[in-house]
Amino acid sequence: MNTLLRVLVIVIALLGVTALVFASLNFDKRQLLLNRNSALVDQVRSLAKTIEAQDARDEGVALATRKDISDVTDLVLDNPDRKDIFENYPVWLETQNLPTLNFDSDERQMQLNSFYAYEDGKIKMGHDGKRVSRGPGTMQELLDQLLTRSTAQRSTLDKTRAELSKMRELATENVDELNRLKQASRVVRRDLTTAKGEIAQLETDKAGLERNVARLTSDKRELEAQVADAKDQVETLQEREVGLMSDLERAAARIRELEARRPDRTDRVLESVAQLSTGDKGKVIESNDEYKFAIIEFSPDAMVEIFGADREKQLPPLDMSIRRLGRSSASGDFVTKIKLRHSVKDKNLVVADILTDWQQSPVEKGDVVFF
Repeated sequence: MNTLLRVLVIVIALLGVTALVFASLNFDKRQLLLNRNSALVDQVRSLAKTIEAQDARDEGVALATRKDISDVTDLVLDNPDRKDIFENYPVWLETQNLPTLNFDSDERQMQLNSFYAYEDGKIKMGHDGKRVSRGPGTMQELLDQLLTRSTAQRSTLDKTRAELSKMRELATENVDELNRLKQASRVVRRDLTTAKGEIAQLETDKAGLERNVARLTSDKRELEAQVADAKDQVETLQEREVGLMSDLERAAARIRELEARRPDRTDRVLESVAQLSTGDKGKVIESNDEYKFAIIEFSPDAMVEIFGADREKQLPPLDMSIRRLGRSSASGDFVTKIKLRHSVKDKNLVVADILTDWQQSPVEKGDVVFF
């Protein structure tokens, strides 16, 4: 009996030691599980703060940005062709600062620590007699909610990535178009700079032309004034010619009368010719090639030689010559010969006939009369 008791005591002692060892091992495992559960709960809480609690609402907002797609020409278009570049663009994807899941409340922390569902303070049993580990009040409910929202947020992220790809293609297209337009703009700017230089040169030329126009206008006014003076002089000469013609007619009548009364006129002509010295005697102040006469203005000395100091002599029908300064021809500066017809009273003027047999050129005003 004593031996049996000893054996039982030894067995019990061994079982106690074994139980102590297993208890120690179970404690370490329990601590490990508790630590893992605490770390899991903390990470789930932190992860929940990064997951949006709900999707952004699609409120049907449409962007009104329309791109001008008409060709660039020098024609200004009031209503160019346009294209909606954000057609069907999901604006709601741009919604920021949406509320996230929050598992930090005491109730949510207790639920994260409850693997089973409780009812009236006891673990809830299912219809199959097993403990309920899913559904309201369990940790699995929060994990399922976290998974659902993570999946939804991943879907939103995929949509955003797809839209980013479209935006990249649109941005690439716009950048290529912008590069083409900038290159064309550089050509336009170069041509514009060249045109500005040409305009500046034209403005300079215009200013010079305006100065020339002003100068020519001034010259024109002076010429008009000279023309007006010349017209006045012509009118004066015409009036003078009329008077000379009248004097000529009277002188011609007087000559005819004197010729009838003076039979010895030829001797006096010869006497006057003998007294007349050679050289320049006067100049032509008017001529008429149609009627072949000229008006001669003699110098005072020539008038004395022809008519005497007191003009007591009659005009002899002398033949004189006319030359033109600077004339160059086969006959030199000789123009023609003239015959004196009658003088103008109290003036150094004599009317003479142009002798056509001697005429080399029409008599002009300013021609020199010589003997």
